[in-house]
Amino acid sequence: MIFYKYTKVDIGEVDVPPLGEVSGIKLRRFVFNFSKLGTLPMNVKWFLEKNVEPMMESCTIVPRTQAMAEGEACFVSRNEPMHDSVKYTRNNLKNETDILHEYFIPREQFVPFVDGLRRIVQDHDVNLLNASVRVIHPESNFLNYAPAEMYSIVLYINQSTTPEGNETMGIVTRELIDLTANVNGRFFLPYQLHYTPEQLQRSYPMIGDFFVQKKVYDPDGLFTNTFYEKYGK
Repeated sequence: MIFYKYTKVDIGEVDVPPLGEVSGIKLRRFVFNFSKLGTLPMNVKWFLEKNVEPMMESCTIVPRTQAMAEGEACFVSRNEPMHDSVKYTRNNLKNETDILHEYFIPREQFVPFVDGLRRIVQDHDVNLLNASVRVIHPESNFLNYAPAEMYSIVLYINQSTTPEGNETMGIVTRELIDLTANVNGRFFLPYQLHYTPEQLQRSYPMIGDFFVQKKVYDPDGLFTNTFYEKYGK
């Protein structure tokens, strides 16, 4: 695991350089695609992420040597942590795609969830490219995915787009959603629609009221999408 923590600091008046183009797109794309081929390529990618990539990151506000001397990893402007190119993750390989899953887990249930996640990934030989864990605070949305302090586990998965590949991903998705529900978590709705109406109802008990209000505010059905067309009936 690589752990990132950003802390806001006041370093006075400094010149913040403009955001530039992200470099190394072709190389990063090659390493990313290479990692899909098995355990050894994935280990190579991990070695590069852990040992090489940090040396290539720039400290734009304070030189790296000064930052390290002051006990800091790096000083960057606020916009830089999120400034990255998505071009290297764009999948243009034939008969495959890269997809996201996201699950919101109560803090105290993190270890049981990860244990279950490991079992499902291994049982179905899921090509899991990356997993991110993010801190999530309570939300107040009507379809609330975070009613308490939670962790968000974001999975980046490579899958075949053949009928067999889509069927397998449906099975994996439903098993992960059941695992999430068993630890009192919820799953993120705007992804592939592999889950059953019963799973939707279990994770979002308020979904019936949501669909009722949809008809109140949009009686003519002007606004729609594939999610509503599948589950709104």
